Amino acid sequence: MITVMFDAVIAKKAKMEKILHDAKRNPREDLVTSSLFGVLRLLSPNARQAALSVLCDHPLPSDANIYLWPFFVGQGESAEPDVVLEFVKDGQLSFWIVEVKWGAPLGADQCAREIRTVAHGWCRRGGLPAGERRVLGYTLLGAEPQHQLALADLRLAASNGLGGVPAEGIRSLEWATAAENLRILSGEADDPGLKSWLVMSADFLSGQPQGSVLGSWPTMKMPLEGSFIFDDEEVFALPNITALPSTRFDFRE
Repeated sequence: MITVMFDAVIAKKAKMEKILHDAKRNPREDLVTSSLFGVLRLLSPNARQAALSVLCDHPLPSDANIYLWPFFVGQGESAEPDVVLEFVKDGQLSFWIVEVKWGAPLGADQCAREIRTVAHGWCRRGGLPAGERRVLGYTLLGAEPQHQLALADLRLAASNGLGGVPAEGIRSLEWATAAENLRILSGEADDPGLKSWLVMSADFLSGQPQGSVLGSWPTMKMPLEGSFIFDDEEVFALPNITALPSTRFDFRE
């Protein structure tokens, strides 16, 4: 996974010496983000659409441009979501936000702030087009029990019109579920690039506590129908038992 972490280095989210010596033992969120999303730029459009749909936990209607760590400034607030996807739906330019968590808590009002600034703010770094943006969804990738209250608040805010995001567009995906979904799709994928990415990503996640899963249970083959007859009068011979000689031990202080 080292070779696909350079997006994090270029964005100054990680240092090369840390990747070489510490990444295997303690992957950081930025390295995980770079590893999963950065390499998708090399896939074919259809393969990239399928991969992103798994990571978003929602089917994307088309291929998407991937922006890593863009920085937005809104009215009295700013935000730096991990991933913003740009795609076309119903002839309109649309966006999807992905926040990656690797055991860390969410910041105060982080999710709603990211939606507001992406929808209405100025992109100071990252290259997203200027103007109002149609945000169709938000996925918390790496969701844990500690995030559930914030997600419930976010869904309530979305139902009240936050950034125009539909309530069904608020998604949460645990790493174990993501790893299993990647593994399932790897068995169905025909594109060699997509298949390689799916296997690599599933293997990486399965080797970490956050993404370890047992996988599907094997198919059980039932034995053929049969019958057995036992003779209840049969006597089984006991093996010869060697008698132990009589032994005596005396102990004195």
